[in-house]
Amino acid sequence: MAEPEKTEDPDEAERIRGETVIERELAGGRRVVRFTIGRNRGKGWRLDKYLHAMQPTISRSLLRRWLDDGHCTVDGRVAAAREKVRPGSRVELSAPLPEQDPDAVPPPPLRILLRDPLFLVVDKPVGVLAHQAGRTMTGTLVNQLYDWCALEGIEPKLVRLVNRIDRDTSGIVLVSLDDDAHVRLSAAMEARALTKEYLAICHGVPEPREGSWLDPIAEGPDESIAMTIAPHGKASHTDYRVVEAAPRDDFALLRLGLRTGRQHQIRIHAAHHGHALVGDWVYGSGCAELPGQALHAALMIFPHPRTRAPVRVEAPLDPKVAALWAVIAAGGAPTASERSAEQRSKLGIVLDQGPRRPKWLSEADYRALELEAERGIGE
Repeated sequence: MAEPEKTEDPDEAERIRGETVIERELAGGRRVVRFTIGRNRGKGWRLDKYLHAMQPTISRSLLRRWLDDGHCTVDGRVAAAREKVRPGSRVELSAPLPEQDPDAVPPPPLRILLRDPLFLVVDKPVGVLAHQAGRTMTGTLVNQLYDWCALEGIEPKLVRLVNRIDRDTSGIVLVSLDDDAHVRLSAAMEARALTKEYLAICHGVPEPREGSWLDPIAEGPDESIAMTIAPHGKASHTDYRVVEAAPRDDFALLRLGLRTGRQHQIRIHAAHHGHALVGDWVYGSGCAELPGQALHAALMIFPHPRTRAPVRVEAPLDPKVAALWAVIAAGGAPTASERSAEQRSKLGIVLDQGPRRPKWLSEADYRALELEAERGIGE
């Protein structure tokens, strides 16, 4: 699956999604998305940029291709990628579905932590996409929610994700089942009235064992999916606490709280301070036990969209992450794994062109890649 491009202003893109009701439908071999341009956000944006804000997991290049092929209309007329959006305009994107992967493994059964007439809180497993993206149109959390709604007699089009977590991050996802509830919950998240805490396994043990990481985060090079720590970056605040350390202090289980919501915030903060998350091939090194970082959304507290009373939900550690921590807590260690060619490509590492070492890649990992290139591996 192609990695989504970065929007120019991720915070504004999140606000656009919060104020705009989106309708999704799979019909006639096509993926159909409909929405009305919001009144307050994204003023003066190009249509392709606005579409990317609404559909962040789809690359700008693919969206432009669909626009060029006439798959998008604005107020009933075929639209152009470069035209400026107008508040109140009705947009419909009807794109052809890709061929399905016959080898795709179905996800585990949907696990609902809390059910309310206005929302659900669900527990997403490791390795499951939150919603359809690129060529992945089935087996996502949203697909499971659509199926669940159909069985419960709820209109599937009402399903909207309030928060999103990466494919390889497990844990709590808040889902609205009502348009007004979605607006209220999104507003609470924007106002930082929604509390989120995570559990993670990291390399080493941070000292002091409780504190805050405040390093500003900025977008990295265009050729890489990684973010970077930079003085010109956006203010970022992660609180951490060591829950348990491994017998030799070579790994730790952390509890982390987010005061801000930057892309990859926990992962890059931990790596920047010398404690990359286990399995995080972007900012550290991969492991065979997990497809990505050992990170779990463990707690969410938010105001009920109607009563405003606080709602608290917790999710137990994902079984795969829990099993890995059990091994580590007993004195074992994760099984190291090399980055795949696709992963190296996403980091902008081109072995046959003598790449510069990215800031987030350790000298040892960089040298290992050089040795692979000398042996002709991974071409």
